Amino acid sequence: MDTFFCKTSPKGVIRAIGEDAEDYLQSQWSINLRKLKIGGVRYGLRLSTKGKVMADAYFLRVDNEEFLLVSKECEANDLLLLLKENIVADEIEFINESENWKLLSFWTNDKSTGPIISPLEKPEKNSFLKIKSKLIFEDFRVGTNTFCVLTPKGKENNPSAQAKETDFKSLERRRIEDGLASVPQEIGANDLPQEGRMEIVAVDFDKGCYLGQEVMARIHAMGKVRRLVYPISWDGSQCPSLPACLFANGKKVGFVKSLFQITEKEWFGMAIIHENGISTFENEGLQIEEISEGRIKKL
Repeated sequence: MDTFFCKTSPKGVIRAIGEDAEDYLQSQWSINLRKLKIGGVRYGLRLSTKGKVMADAYFLRVDNEEFLLVSKECEANDLLLLLKENIVADEIEFINESENWKLLSFWTNDKSTGPIISPLEKPEKNSFLKIKSKLIFEDFRVGTNTFCVLTPKGKENNPSAQAKETDFKSLERRRIEDGLASVPQEIGANDLPQEGRMEIVAVDFDKGCYLGQEVMARIHAMGKVRRLVYPISWDGSQCPSLPACLFANGKKVGFVKSLFQITEKEWFGMAIIHENGISTFENEGLQIEEISEGRIKKL
């Protein structure tokens, strides 16, 4: 069984400190931070008042009045604007530490078992480990049994002699094959968490008031949305501008949100597709707007 790792730079690492940190973040994000113990980690979303996804982050509770927010793809400046948007007289400070950290993601070719990251230990579920200056937690938004080592920049040497370094595309392939949408590239300001199949892990429906709560409760009661993300393949050669409209029998049924090229005519990525286009998607494939070559099909 092989263990792999990939080095990346998280785009947003923000430290939140202050006596009102818990109360303020609780009112802004989709998860119940009051239940998060010191040493715990949760994945949550910042929603708009209309329930659309504005940002995501892992919350690491460092102390009673201190959280570390880690977002792999949301830019730090955008995160800071959202975090500060509704502060009135709250005692909370946000510190941008994005330039100070690197991420090492570890996984195996067997998704049923966790990676070997010896001599580092594996954290317990929903917890992170702090070993010297490194923070280790499970990154389930990339794939089953994937672990992250958040390490200070300049000290990101591979801590496991057994692991083989690979590229970012391999990490993205793992994520997409598991149907896990990335924020904000694949699920963003025009999309609901439910459309990205994110509500189970990233929205606590039993917590108190927070931004977007009324919309989340209404959709939860209804039981479904009409668009969903799907892993896709494409056999064209021309790279479209993204997001690219998708058509079934001349009618727009969705958007390609991401594409990664493997060979000249072999791509993979994610699309968000309306229920009216699923039958064509599964049987014939969908057409990208103004590109006659190739079809978008299930990965």
